[in-house]
Amino acid sequence: MVRTKQTGKPKLNGTPNGTPTNKKVPPPAPESTIKSPSQPAELSDSDRQKLTSWLDKLEKPFSITTAPISKKRKRESSTLQTQTDLFEPRLDIQYEVKPRQSWEVLRRYRKFTVGQESIAVGQSILVKHDTSEEAKIDIAAQWKGQVLEVRALDPEHVYIRVAWLNRPEDLPGGRKSYHGKNELIPTNQMDVIDAMSVNGKLEVGHWEEKDDDSMLPMEDQYFWRQTLDYGNMKTFSKLRHICIDKAPQNPDEMIIQCENKDCRKWLHVKCIAEAAVEEAAGEKKKAKKTKPNPVAVSAKSSAVAIAEKNSYRAEIFIKGLPASGDSFPAGSTEISITAPGGEMKSKEMCCLFCGVGIE
Repeated sequence: MVRTKQTGKPKLNGTPNGTPTNKKVPPPAPESTIKSPSQPAELSDSDRQKLTSWLDKLEKPFSITTAPISKKRKRESSTLQTQTDLFEPRLDIQYEVKPRQSWEVLRRYRKFTVGQESIAVGQSILVKHDTSEEAKIDIAAQWKGQVLEVRALDPEHVYIRVAWLNRPEDLPGGRKSYHGKNELIPTNQMDVIDAMSVNGKLEVGHWEEKDDDSMLPMEDQYFWRQTLDYGNMKTFSKLRHICIDKAPQNPDEMIIQCENKDCRKWLHVKCIAEAAVEEAAGEKKKAKKTKPNPVAVSAKSSAVAIAEKNSYRAEIFIKGLPASGDSFPAGSTEISITAPGGEMKSKEMCCLFCGVGIE
């Protein structure tokens, strides 16, 4: 079984991109006040003026402190609140927005608008790096977050409590070879940001990598599969490891499953190519020449994986792939080996665990 972006049952929700804009827009407006008995009382004109003046003086008036959830601490202190529904239960955390009194006198809302776009609590957003109106919008470079809470004094003072969805390169350890191009890592790291820094919505899907029937993320789909417990244990959730290199799958690269019912292990196609070129380069020292096998692969087909070593080249072809594009689908599944002198031969593709041929 070959796992590509075209196979599996659709389980991702959402569309690839948000709708950012770099046009001048009116200040974000809060919408739909939450009907709750805990909604703060109306401020007097004097208190409202003082709060407005204080907010206008500070670029970032609010900060957040977090603490691991503790039943004992919850009984001892009423200042900490609990945040749940952060992608996975392991991210549940207690937090406090400071200064608490100034935050809690702001009214709470279900939604806010930026330009013509309405954004609700629970949705993911793009956040500007700077306030330049003329800066070109680069979705990949934008910060990403999930809206947890909307509070406002008026349309000029709207604040969003967010949990960050980080790019792999922004986290401890950096980007790894198995991270997809559009992969995000949800965390329980929170901030309060000005709604004017929001550039629009972003649809983010969840990829169930352990479900072999799940569809891989589309090429331009932002997705998550792993979380970082930033506020509690500083640990990442575990990923499934496959193949002889015991590494996770990169969703942008192909994997293939051994057809032997007693094996059925998943393999990185690039690992098969690397093993083939290692073997070919090692055979260079042999004095006896062997007659090359005929190469059945069409010259117009595209290899799904390539590895090179000591001027040897191994190319992996999968029958029926590529399924789209300018190249013709390969007529068979095999490995094509090109020697330094240009001689070519083909060999059967076999499982790296059990050695059984893969068709």
